[in-house]
Amino acid sequence: MSENNTDKVFVRNLFSNFSSSISFDTRLYFEDIELSISYSKALQKAGVLTEAELNQIQNGLNNIKNDIEKGNFDWKDDLEDVHMNIESKLHDLIGDVAGKVHSGKSRNDQVTTSTRMHLKKTSDHICSLIHNLQIEIVKKAEENILIRMPSYTHLQRAQPILLSHHLMAYFEMLERDLSRILDCKERMDELILGSGAVAGTSFNIDRDFLAKELGFSRINRNSIDGVSDRDFVLEFIACLSTSMIHLSRLSEDMILWSSDEFQFVELSDNVVTTSSMMPQKRNPDFAELIRGKFGRVIGSLVSVYTIMKALPLSYNRDMQEDKEPLFDCIDTFTSSCEAMTEIIKGAKFNKSSLESALKGNLLATDLADCLAINGVPFREAHIIVSNLTKTLSSEGKTLSELSTDELNSLLDSDVDVELDIDISINNRDKIGGTSSRMVREEIKRAKNKLKI
Repeated sequence: MSENNTDKVFVRNLFSNFSSSISFDTRLYFEDIELSISYSKALQKAGVLTEAELNQIQNGLNNIKNDIEKGNFDWKDDLEDVHMNIESKLHDLIGDVAGKVHSGKSRNDQVTTSTRMHLKKTSDHICSLIHNLQIEIVKKAEENILIRMPSYTHLQRAQPILLSHHLMAYFEMLERDLSRILDCKERMDELILGSGAVAGTSFNIDRDFLAKELGFSRINRNSIDGVSDRDFVLEFIACLSTSMIHLSRLSEDMILWSSDEFQFVELSDNVVTTSSMMPQKRNPDFAELIRGKFGRVIGSLVSVYTIMKALPLSYNRDMQEDKEPLFDCIDTFTSSCEAMTEIIKGAKFNKSSLESALKGNLLATDLADCLAINGVPFREAHIIVSNLTKTLSSEGKTLSELSTDELNSLLDSDVDVELDIDISINNRDKIGGTSSRMVREEIKRAKNKLKI
């Protein structure tokens, strides 16, 4: 081969590899084939295909699907993507009639439609994973309903609460995550197929038929927007980013609480590792990995935002670059949610350590409330109790160490003050509070919703 021809082959291979997306978009094979089968039916309805040709195409595509699922399909990088690989193989199987499948259809409307189909299905799977995690959280909350602990603000001990109340906070976070994903799914539930490359189609395609066939609830109204819109990808990754924050926060609690400094929880052996050097260590590696993997997910979001920023209408090849961050985000979140479910499932909470942390001045707010209820303006009561805790601290004492008589003497008050952890917890008996009654109701409501 001459040097000139060698250069041409090098350049051809360079750009073939550079533009190929086959290394990551093969996961769209199922949706791509389902889309092509449905579109072929629409072409037959429009008189473009005969019934015999439709049968040829359907049989060929189903054979391709079977080969892919059995691992017998030869993916070719030089055909760039999943769509062209399947189209080329169909031509090999049934001949020139395969070329009719592309009548009035572009890769532009095919790609975004198959991606929407995939994400709708993925949304359901991710919701099921979140649901499973919620179940384990609620089970742990119910199992440990009587355990008390300090709440924290600014990582400082704040007020007494039930451990179950703390755990159920994560149930509520995940409820919002589910709501966001379902809202996102509803917005992406729009058929784009039939928009063509940019201007729509001149073929007599029944788009209502296509929408029903492919499971879409409505049809897009503007072909330019249809082929160039990636809002649904951005929104989906944003939903997973928010949920990943919640997994990261839960990870941080498990990491802190399993340390020797807290000893609030013992993680099961299958979610910790030993040190390569220090044999006594039980490192919460999997919780740490979940915490760290948030960086990948938010990176995916920033990546797609950057791709879409200032793109002119309509379709641009830049949009091919949305798939890798999208799929990586899905895979990262999926594995993280599954791992967190196992972490919570095997967690054992240490009642003695949790309740032994109920010391110090955790009942200071209750004391200020007591004074306020008995006529002292709250801001004045706040100052009185603040000064009292400072005095006690200088003497090496805390409120929890004082008897009722000592407390009344220090306050120089006629108010009959009695501080008690259980009273403090159960006084918070309004909706959203940490009282035993409210938390039990919260767990009951969650169990009904989860059907457990």
